[in-house]
Amino acid sequence: MVGTALVTPASPDAVVWPDRARESSYRDLLAFGAAFHVVRTRAVDMPADSRLVDAAIAGMFASLDRHSRYLTATEFRRLDEQNTGSYVGIGVEVEAGGRVRSTLPGAPAARAGLKPGTVIERIDGDAVEGLGVDQVAERLRGEPGSTVRLQVVQMEAPAPVDVIMTRERLPLHPVRIRVLDAIAYVGVDHFDEFTTGRLVSAVETLKARIGRDRLRGFVLDLRGNPGGLVVQAVAVAGAFLGHGEIVRLVGRGPDKVERFALDGTGGDLIDGLPLVLLVDGGTASAAEIVAGALQDHRRATVIGTRTYGKGAVQTTYAHRDGRGLRLTTAWVVTPAGRRVEGNGIEPDGVVPEDATAAENNGRPSERPYGSGGSMQDGIVEDGFIDPSPDRQLTAGLKYLRAAGQGGGLIQRNDPIARR
Repeated sequence: MVGTALVTPASPDAVVWPDRARESSYRDLLAFGAAFHVVRTRAVDMPADSRLVDAAIAGMFASLDRHSRYLTATEFRRLDEQNTGSYVGIGVEVEAGGRVRSTLPGAPAARAGLKPGTVIERIDGDAVEGLGVDQVAERLRGEPGSTVRLQVVQMEAPAPVDVIMTRERLPLHPVRIRVLDAIAYVGVDHFDEFTTGRLVSAVETLKARIGRDRLRGFVLDLRGNPGGLVVQAVAVAGAFLGHGEIVRLVGRGPDKVERFALDGTGGDLIDGLPLVLLVDGGTASAAEIVAGALQDHRRATVIGTRTYGKGAVQTTYAHRDGRGLRLTTAWVVTPAGRRVEGNGIEPDGVVPEDATAAENNGRPSERPYGSGGSMQDGIVEDGFIDPSPDRQLTAGLKYLRAAGQGGGLIQRNDPIARR
């Protein structure tokens, strides 16, 4: 994702028309100016000028592809948090009505005893009832070192109590790990600036914990992963490939094709061990880049359901007043020539998700780590990973156990020409 400054001319005189051939297109803006003038001078209900401009830009972007969009200052700030992978808060995920869905291990909320099921009734004296999820989350965030006072009701203690916490800078998308006998599990929920570094650390931790002689393989869980930074997806896929193309980004015009490939000097992060990739309908964008590359090179066996099919690369433009644009500037094509947009990635092994996960967009009800486990350097020991009700994870573990006994075959870097 590329950041570019978007500068609005200070006055109509500042606009430079590129050439006579384009004059008709820019002349159409006069129609917009006339409409804007009529609305602001004659409409019976007159919103602020800024709202009219916001609506006009949003409408223009809505007429493009399904992914391009106009961002308000609040939306742009959240996008920046998603990409930088950190935020300032207390480490709690809430639902509508203030019910706690999960807490981040080691964060202020977890240390204060908040857990799934706790209900936040008031924030700094103001009632939470009637607020949406985004409004609650916004009030829980603030500056590092600032305090927030909550009135909460615990499930086992119906009387409300006051809790005061100090906000901290916290990881937004920690990498989740779990040892499942002789198989290592790694869950990646988003691709932000820290994903590759955390993934490498997580893999080394799991290899040391299980022991190279016992380790049978890895599960990389990308279910529900909406994507993120393309460069991080390329780095993650590259960590498991020694050489070869990872993705093609096809832009506007035949000469606008950008290829990401490895030159063969890197190694395989997991030393050629069998790898299972879990995907579902919530696996999208950058996560589909990883799935497509590892599948085309036969480096991983993909298990689950067809991915979302968001094969769009978006450039982000920032305006000085805090607003921004996300414009689709390229389409994603896998190494074997498959276009991801609208198609998704079809798994090698189709395994329907269990009913609970289906109701929660591919996630267990206590997503992603409840209140158990511990966290260090953005890596969470996920105590809630349970294969027994999870059909897709169970299928992945079964495949790896068979592969470890010679019942499965993994070929590395052998692209499938027919794909």
